[in-house]
Amino acid sequence: MTRYIGIAMLIIGVGLLVYSSTFDPFTDKNGFYEKMESVMGEESRSQKFHEIRDSYLTPKFDLEDYGLICVILGLYTLVLLPKKWQHFKTPKNKAVIILIGALAVLLTIGGYVGDLFLEMTRDRYPPWADSLVIPLMAVPMLFLIFSGWFAINLIGLKNPFNTSVSIMELDIKSINYWYLALVILTIILTLIMIYEGDFWLTAAGVMWVYFYIILLLGQQKKKIKNHPKIKTTRFH
Repeated sequence: MTRYIGIAMLIIGVGLLVYSSTFDPFTDKNGFYEKMESVMGEESRSQKFHEIRDSYLTPKFDLEDYGLICVILGLYTLVLLPKKWQHFKTPKNKAVIILIGALAVLLTIGGYVGDLFLEMTRDRYPPWADSLVIPLMAVPMLFLIFSGWFAINLIGLKNPFNTSVSIMELDIKSINYWYLALVILTIILTLIMIYEGDFWLTAAGVMWVYFYIILLLGQQKKKIKNHPKIKTTRFH
């Protein structure tokens, strides 16, 4: 079932990307630049710039963004989920779990940087705005913050921690409410990013959700199965 969903999302995503290529970014690019130059001397020029830009935009960028979101979700579905979601299991190796968390950090930081450069090519920023150097200066600090957050959550890997746990073994009675809260909150934030068309943070958000679900399942108390006692017969 999950395979069909993943393939369907890929097809929809590629279709949206192909359809977006039939549009120009602006209905009248020359008119957009002319109006932009006409407000350069005004005090509220930045606000007017965004209003002018929005009035000239075609659906091209929105179609691209939602197309990429569908492609990302399709790939995640095919790569991370088995053919039936009931067969979903956490990784067998803790090193793999650490790599998943590290990938979530890199996707978050990479998405921040990628979005800055992408929006620059889309004429999102007015020509009189500060260069990208200023927002890029925040990258090292963001990297430290998210790396620190990642490191804090690695405490969850300390024993007792179970690997290769099935999603069907989710037990509310022994659930870790810290990771449950993180899963729910991150799902909500990721859904908001999907609605906003932010494919960068959608990719990062899904990876964070996957990371937290692994920790959530692994932190459950292992169930002790009661095996029937074997009766022994004494022979005299």
